[in-house]
Amino acid sequence: METTAETLEKDRVKIRVEVPEDAIDPALNQVYRRWSQEIKVPGFRKGKVPRQIIDSRVGPEIIREEALRDALPDIYRDALRAEDLEAITTPDIEVTQFEPGKPIVLEVTVDIRPEVVVPDFASIKIDAPPAQVTEADVEQQLTRLREGFAELETVSREVRSGDFALIDIKGYDGDEIVDSASAPDYLYEVGSKGGPPELDGELIGNKPGAILKFNSTLPDAAGDLAGKQLSFTVLLKEVKAKKLPALDDEFAKTVGEFDSLDELKDELKDRLEGAKDQMVQDEIRGMVLEALVDASDLDAPEPLVEQEFNHRLEHLEEDLTKAGMTMADYETQTNSTELEIRSEMRTSIARGIKAELLLEQVAREQTIDVTEEDIGRELAIAAARSGQDVQELAKQVVESGRLSSVAADIMRRKSLDYVVEHATIEGLEKKPVEEPGEEFAEQINPAAEATDVETEPGNTAEPDQTEPTDDQT
Repeated sequence: METTAETLEKDRVKIRVEVPEDAIDPALNQVYRRWSQEIKVPGFRKGKVPRQIIDSRVGPEIIREEALRDALPDIYRDALRAEDLEAITTPDIEVTQFEPGKPIVLEVTVDIRPEVVVPDFASIKIDAPPAQVTEADVEQQLTRLREGFAELETVSREVRSGDFALIDIKGYDGDEIVDSASAPDYLYEVGSKGGPPELDGELIGNKPGAILKFNSTLPDAAGDLAGKQLSFTVLLKEVKAKKLPALDDEFAKTVGEFDSLDELKDELKDRLEGAKDQMVQDEIRGMVLEALVDASDLDAPEPLVEQEFNHRLEHLEEDLTKAGMTMADYETQTNSTELEIRSEMRTSIARGIKAELLLEQVAREQTIDVTEEDIGRELAIAAARSGQDVQELAKQVVESGRLSSVAADIMRRKSLDYVVEHATIEGLEKKPVEEPGEEFAEQINPAAEATDVETEPGNTAEPDQTEPTDDQT
């Protein structure tokens, strides 16, 4: 193989590739074998049809073009290796010479991975968020617990937010009652916004016996009735308030195996400290990554940004359609214009791609590897969370070709761990990153089912599997 690369513009090159004609011989043999199995010729069994007859029936030019199409991915990958380049997009391949008796010549135009310079880790400085658990935090948890054990008691006063109102509600479309918008003896939590939008406001301040009448346009959550305006009549029958249990030792015994309220408080504090510590660690990782991106002058490759932007926009439109909404509805809901939505989406995507490229470069420079144990542990945890069998999940990941994506995610996460470890974090004693127990990794070894795990997205771009055009041939 002979290759020469020409820079067309920033991070975009054209590679001239020349290979001997016999470079496609293995693919040519495969094509003939395939046709020998498929073509029906009287007097010959499947798989035994001679090449001359296949040529006469199909045409030698068609056979050679099919072989070239099959061989293109390998030729393309070898050309990238020869020039020490990494593609980040699907290439545009033009066959400029493909004549019998002559070398095969291709011109490959492709966007390549940009040069990435990782900022000095010493420049990454953040202030850690507070990690202390306060008495107010504990009291808040106690209040939630008490509400979980609360009883409802009937009161004779007016309705307040947080009360429960026993109502008969009837929805009318003109003079016709709408069964799906009506219910007798309905216990409604005031302030939950679980009914017609005006219901909470109409109930608050009224006493049992009140008859309320109002019109309401139903929200998207109303399903088939979404957007429809109905007339409602509501009879307020009872008002019920939450009666919280006394905050004492007896309550602690009711909640769990605690002898006293102090024991319950200590347990809540321990749990909150563990949860808050994890929350703070996650927040620190996010802050460090943001600081790393901010400190870099790298520009996210526009082809990758455009590709991901179109992908996300398509999914957003699909989600809106499923929810019975339009882009105009979404603009109103987010108080944004479509231009602002698109701009924010593109900015977010660019920062995400920039972060990925930086973390991949950290992995290269620090020789951060993804081991079989890493992948096994990741799949075991994912299986435990989803309730799937770990072996079955591993099989699905391998067969769907997602193993490289899993490995890339692990690699970037380990790279971020490294950056966090070497960044300056004020106000927090750094703790070592804890990995799940090794027993997870022992459950599955997916790498035994798939070798050469790719952890760099740049190596995944494949040429279009299209037939060379007449001009190309």
